[in-house]
Amino acid sequence: MGPPVFLNGGGDMGARVRAQDWSMSPLGRSSDWPQSLRTALSVMLNSAFPSYLVWGPEQISFYNDAYVPILGTKPDALGRPFREVWSEVWDKIAPIAARAMAGEASYFEDFPLTLTRRGSPEQTWFTFSYSPIRDESGGVGGVLCTVQETTARIAGERERERLLQELAAERGRIVTLIENLPFAAGMFDANGHVIAGNPALHAFLPRGLAPSRDLDVRSEWTGYDGAGAILTVPKDLVSRALKGQAVQNVAFVHRAPGSGERWMNASCIPIPDAGDSTSLAILVIQDVDEQKRAELALREREAQLAAAVNLVGLSTYTWNPATDALSWDSRLKAMWGLPPGAHVDFNDFRAGIHPEDRDRVDAAIARCTDPAGDGVYHLEYRVIGADDGVERWVSTHGQTYFRGDRAAWFVGAALDVTERKRAEERLRESEERLRRFAEYSADVLWVLDLETDKFELLSAAYERIWGAGVFSPSARDRSSWLNSIHLDDRERVIHGQERVRQGEVITHEYRIVHADGIIRRIRETSFPIRDDNGQVQQQGGIAEDVTEFVGSPIYVVDDDESARQDLTRTLRTAGYDAKEFKSASSFLEVAPLLVAGCVILNTRSSGSASGGLTVPKELKARRIALPVIVIGTSGGDVRAAVQAMKAGAVDWVEAPYEPEAIFSAIALAIADIRAVEERDRSADVTSARIAQFSTREREVLEGLLGGGTNKSIAKNLGISPRTVEIHRAHVMELLGAKTLFELVAMAIAAGLKPSG
Repeated sequence: MGPPVFLNGGGDMGARVRAQDWSMSPLGRSSDWPQSLRTALSVMLNSAFPSYLVWGPEQISFYNDAYVPILGTKPDALGRPFREVWSEVWDKIAPIAARAMAGEASYFEDFPLTLTRRGSPEQTWFTFSYSPIRDESGGVGGVLCTVQETTARIAGERERERLLQELAAERGRIVTLIENLPFAAGMFDANGHVIAGNPALHAFLPRGLAPSRDLDVRSEWTGYDGAGAILTVPKDLVSRALKGQAVQNVAFVHRAPGSGERWMNASCIPIPDAGDSTSLAILVIQDVDEQKRAELALREREAQLAAAVNLVGLSTYTWNPATDALSWDSRLKAMWGLPPGAHVDFNDFRAGIHPEDRDRVDAAIARCTDPAGDGVYHLEYRVIGADDGVERWVSTHGQTYFRGDRAAWFVGAALDVTERKRAEERLRESEERLRRFAEYSADVLWVLDLETDKFELLSAAYERIWGAGVFSPSARDRSSWLNSIHLDDRERVIHGQERVRQGEVITHEYRIVHADGIIRRIRETSFPIRDDNGQVQQQGGIAEDVTEFVGSPIYVVDDDESARQDLTRTLRTAGYDAKEFKSASSFLEVAPLLVAGCVILNTRSSGSASGGLTVPKELKARRIALPVIVIGTSGGDVRAAVQAMKAGAVDWVEAPYEPEAIFSAIALAIADIRAVEERDRSADVTSARIAQFSTREREVLEGLLGGGTNKSIAKNLGISPRTVEIHRAHVMELLGAKTLFELVAMAIAAGLKPSG
């Protein structure tokens, strides 16, 4: 299995995802992954923000390069279940993950967790969000976790709080402590003047201004825009602290010459005197630029996730069963043929439903709002656009939430599945055409359901080839078909069928035994039929009776009656249908009327009454496809054989000869006939499959034949390169081509011409 072609970039983790063999994982081969997983995985791996993605019921883990430091020395988490990776905190995060898998997003700030990631337990804090990711069915396929570790900040804040508490408790040490704090800090008297400050605080003061100078931070400092640093602090920050009100975590932007903008965080706490009145206030300022930018990046990441959801085409909505109020986005309104700004209520929703589907929708709503049920709503139905009159198919999933025995609110997601429904209708029409074609085909066309092991389609030719009475109900069971196969061939056929179940296309030959003992030889091409998820659910096949072909006649042309009869007798003893011609002229008179077979021409007899090399020359000139094997005597001179080949012979047998030499030459000649017919048959099958293509698929195929790239074809057709790639992959799958070269060769052999 090659690397997933949909995945580009992603750093080291992207390379590891591409290199890993996923065929044995619960997710299966990466080439079969759904588009929703491919999109979410690509966005996640190419993000510079720490991100973790889980997918499927087993919650298989993916993560990007930025997330690796968070794992510490934990064993490799890629491809492992979520609960195994974070087993030590699973009791805390399992409910959050479960809500996300149920469709509920969560956001947590400074969430405490005790992790074992470097050999011993450690207290950590994280700010993160869990966001559900919808799959193609509208259900939740996985969860994206965007995370920022805040352990260092929380530890710093706790240390700062401890220090500030110590400052308030022991005034005598305040000045010393302030001067040694790692962040800017200062102390103000009741008038708001700086009475102590550390060097870090000086960076925020106007140029040349020292803490010893009276500086009223309530006026002069606020909004200062002179030379030097500019610090914007809320005007009442210190004033409120001097009045006894602590002010915590006020964010602002600090702009310093030559260093750009940085996010800062200010807190101001009062220090009461012995009489519980405030006499001092302490201001601390921390650089929180990294944390703040991480928070902004988290919001940006959430916006990217929303864009990914939009890419899938989902529309979320809510409904209040008590008031019938609806909340719809513009995409959902468009499904009802309404403009983006249109007001919608429950009556608008119900009026747009196709009259033939309205009762089903009403019944589904009644079920999901019944407190005795599970509240689940899942339905596909048609709508008629209010303004455009267009009929569309909608697939919707939802859940009712109850307060006691009352439906309190409802949330759902809808997807426009019109194209899928139309494709299903086209498929039904195609299957009907196939059944009609099967009625008149000389070959057996069949489709086997791998779950029931019964034939869903078995054309009328089956009874003609397998014998009368085979259309009984039991004969449509796979075991009945296997029992008809010659015992010596049965194990090989069973092995071939297993290969088809694994996704291969095979062509093989086997013998069947009729009830009366008659043996017939069958050549069969079997191929897998996949469902929408890429899983092999059915197996199809075309079976041809080649019994008569295997017994193709051998035409013996020899003017020596005794030699001719000896050779004919030898061939018939070996099971060949040998026919005699005493001269080249008598053979050439009837050659255009003969069925496919092999010619043996004896040129060694004296007098060359057989006509020398006239037979292969004439057959070649007349384009009669009968291979000629020449028997002759060269006396060791290879030129005789070369001359025969130039005349049109396919082989040379030196006389005197052993029968095995003749049999070997015949086998090779017949194999060539089979190969030609097989190529013709393959071209016919390919042509039939191409005839079933949609107009767009055929245009893409013709563009590929013309040497076009995804980009150039997309430009010519007015579609996106991504859409061209999807059509190209589907065309290759339908024709069974593994490479672009093979696809082009098959199409040309079927007679398709390049576009333009």
